[in-house]
Amino acid sequence: MSEQDGVSRRSVLLGAGAAAGALGLGGSRLTSLSVDPAAASVEQFLDRNDVLHGYCSPNCRGKCQMDVYVRDGQIRKVEPKVPDNPDYKRSCTLGLSHMQRAYNPTRLKYPMKRTDWSPGDPNPTGRGPDAEFERIEWDEALDYVADEMLRVREEYSPESVYFELGSGTDGIGATVYSRLAGAFGGTMKAWSIDINVGLGFRRVTGAGYFNTPTNQATDIENANTIVIWGGNIFESRFQMDASKVLDAKQNGAKIVVVDPAYNTTTAKGDLWLPVKPGRDGHLAMAMIYTAFEEDYLDEQFLRERTLGPALVREDGTLLKTADVFDDGDEETPVALEEASGEPVALEPETYGEYALFGEYEVDGETVTTGLTEIREAAADYAPEEMAEYVGVDAENIRQTVRWLGTRGPGGILTGLGVDRYVYGHIFGQAYAILLALLGQYGMSGCVTGGITQGGGFASDYGAVEGAPGPRSLQQKGILSAMAGDDEKPIKAMYAMASNFTANQMPDRQAWLDALENVDMVAVADMQHTPNVQHADIVLPASHWFEREDVAGTWTQPHVRYREPAHEPLWESKSDHWMLVRLAERLGYGEHFDRDRETTLQKVLNAEDRFSLEDLREKGTFFDDSAPEIIWQGEFNTPSGRLELYDEDAPTENGTSLEVPVPMESRTSPDHELAEEYPLTFLQKHSRWRIHSQFGRMPYLRQIESEPVVDIHPADAEERDIEDGEYVRIYNDRGELVVKARYNEGYRPGMVNVNQGWWADDYVRGHHNDLTHTDVSDAIENFAFYDTRVEVESAPDDIDTSQYTDPDRAPWLGGPNDGGDN
Repeated sequence: MSEQDGVSRRSVLLGAGAAAGALGLGGSRLTSLSVDPAAASVEQFLDRNDVLHGYCSPNCRGKCQMDVYVRDGQIRKVEPKVPDNPDYKRSCTLGLSHMQRAYNPTRLKYPMKRTDWSPGDPNPTGRGPDAEFERIEWDEALDYVADEMLRVREEYSPESVYFELGSGTDGIGATVYSRLAGAFGGTMKAWSIDINVGLGFRRVTGAGYFNTPTNQATDIENANTIVIWGGNIFESRFQMDASKVLDAKQNGAKIVVVDPAYNTTTAKGDLWLPVKPGRDGHLAMAMIYTAFEEDYLDEQFLRERTLGPALVREDGTLLKTADVFDDGDEETPVALEEASGEPVALEPETYGEYALFGEYEVDGETVTTGLTEIREAAADYAPEEMAEYVGVDAENIRQTVRWLGTRGPGGILTGLGVDRYVYGHIFGQAYAILLALLGQYGMSGCVTGGITQGGGFASDYGAVEGAPGPRSLQQKGILSAMAGDDEKPIKAMYAMASNFTANQMPDRQAWLDALENVDMVAVADMQHTPNVQHADIVLPASHWFEREDVAGTWTQPHVRYREPAHEPLWESKSDHWMLVRLAERLGYGEHFDRDRETTLQKVLNAEDRFSLEDLREKGTFFDDSAPEIIWQGEFNTPSGRLELYDEDAPTENGTSLEVPVPMESRTSPDHELAEEYPLTFLQKHSRWRIHSQFGRMPYLRQIESEPVVDIHPADAEERDIEDGEYVRIYNDRGELVVKARYNEGYRPGMVNVNQGWWADDYVRGHHNDLTHTDVSDAIENFAFYDTRVEVESAPDDIDTSQYTDPDRAPWLGGPNDGGDN
């Protein structure tokens, strides 16, 4: 046992002064770190020892910089830090709760093994709610993991070892983890989550994956119209986007919110478009119709930077210069000079008086223009025809386009909501075209998506030279390989910073069933998550503030630095510590360094703008290489232009998508399940957690103490459901029992349970027992929101005492999940 300033690391439970008393939890395990009750006084706090550089590391866009106040060797307070560029000073309630997370009684404290697991006798049915664990030593735990990996590689293949890297942390751990997976030749996942809209947008613009790119956040204030589409940014992205939208609003911008729910973001809007779930593509096409009909087209932009003038053959392919010129090629499209009627090459960033509409004869072929094709595709989506179907007043549809088309720079700030429908990628294609029609690219004030420009550092610390590299499978392929439906089945799994399999994946029961084919599951995490409960070997990870680290950011142009507040508590270790020792056991030790500082130096070795020592001094580095205004110059497309017409389009349901054709899956009123399961089931993000993280923070659980289902009173009354009663949500895959909450902000016909809750938070079932793994033909993206359910009163014998008994605190009572103190 190690000591720090006279405080036993094993005895540390929760540092927050008089936290237990403040929370009214009496004699629970919320013991204060302080031996002196007066230690929480202002006078002693001001006599602090140090203020350290820190940053937050969950799957969040900001990676916000923080000041970590340490006194007597313990974290006492966390505050937002002013980074190099003060415009990016932000932090949220979750980040400020890190003191409770670091000293939480549910933290994993030492390595453990499932009591009924052993090599050669995995007993996979023993995993789950009834699994019990016993304490083991670190050497024993790592030996188990390494020996099983080597056995599986010999008996099956290197790819039969799955290195599951989740999104629960950020820093060098992920870099080291990927390096080890590549050296071993195992399997890693490619994403099947939240890539729908981004990849649809990418087909037009040449960029987009997780959401869609736009200018730096500081430029949002220059927008004159902002359409926030499918994202409650004032709950899920308030650390940066929300503040900048308020700046724009204060400057006179019009704010339109497209969302089926009236929420915190909608309340800030000048106009609310309450689109029905799954019909965003139809709404976008109604806006495209309006742009054509009311003539808001930016013709100069369309001629200079898009394939709007490109000539399209009757077979749907583009006419190329090789088809009309002796010295032409097979890549460059052809346009028609309007005055002369002669074909000309359509080069990128080249303006010409090209014909934008019409049908022509060129070298004996009948051709039309890309814009003509788009206009014809939008002809069936007049706002007046679409209003009832999409649930939005026709005049409001038109008003949105008028603002976008006449008020100057602006655009669409996308959330991730539309990603969660099967055909969300068609919306990505459609709205990219809408902005192109209006010329909303490449200027200050243009908003083209939801990912503002971030920052990073140069590094050549990646794959081991000569290593085989990992096999990459999208997550549905991972499920198949776990189930054994692959020539190289997954038989061993090491999950780091991941709560995917047992909590976050759609059709959760299918994943748990597939897990029974896996011989060894090792999970490294801070807390006893559902994934840990389905593990064979448990590896306790240190808290972020217990390790030195460096990270870039998604949406803020900074590099972040963090210094450790103290040594890892109990027997927890950093992921770097675990992975290096595992690499040694697997035979790759020469490619990894036990010393963390040495690894950090190697990671930053290629960076010539700053050093590790610079970061240690300042805490942040402003990456001014990130452009404030993007989409200037050629687009990253084959033509170098915005490809409004996509001759290489994918096909959905037998329909080729050269131009957008809106489609629906389960949200369609004539879907085969519509009568039996009439309600659309959403699982939106909560402001009180990041996915499944922060769910065990006492302060936050005082605010959101249990999961509930938001249901419109009309739907509830139709089913004789009272506000506050427990209900059963079900479909053909599973069920869920939660408390009903009347919420008139949700459209009739839809219900919502916030995602991220753990299995033991529910009275019965799990929200992902109701979802499915159906994906589109074009993009293997999980469609969480494309789910149908029915709701009824819960059975009388349901035990709700975990929430109705005032003496129980389900998130702290009982075993503290991490081992004895």
